[in-house]
Amino acid sequence: MIKVINFLVYKMNKLLILTLTILACYSSLIAEDSNNFDGLDIVGVKIIYDNGSWVNPNEVKFNSKMPKTWFKRGYFKHYLEGSSELRKSVVDINWKGFNEAAKASKKIPLKDFISILNYKRAYNSIKKHPEGIIGTATFALNATSESVQKFYIILKSSARTFKLISFGKKKYRDAKNKKSPN
Repeated sequence: MIKVINFLVYKMNKLLILTLTILACYSSLIAEDSNNFDGLDIVGVKIIYDNGSWVNPNEVKFNSKMPKTWFKRGYFKHYLEGSSELRKSVVDINWKGFNEAAKASKKIPLKDFISILNYKRAYNSIKKHPEGIIGTATFALNATSESVQKFYIILKSSARTFKLISFGKKKYRDAKNKKSPN
């Protein structure tokens, strides 16, 4: 009985994967060309704007002295846009330029293909979207904490190994001294 149930679950998983694959292929076939991009609307709400940004370009600027502007700011959209910009300022790869160069069989300079640690871009992004720091800082802390944790484990195990070796040497020396009375 259990074998039959496992077999049915296996078949259902295969069917689900096949259905999702067909849906993805079908939706990519009927999708509009991205060159005619004028934003993304879902249920009448503009999600991504004409310039490819999550943030409304006509949004009222945030002013700490005017409480009316506090509620008109799309904090979640600024968080998404800011964290995206900060990640791109750390490492940004120009896949579009790479693709065009590959089609034309041209060489692409490394500085045009990849940008690493662009501080000016990071500063401008933090200035425009300070909410983006949350996601990027959390990501950096998680990565760092894992590295620090691994480093700590390595140091701890090394210290234990040295202690074991030194303790073993001391014990060996003591045993040798007891055997040979000089």
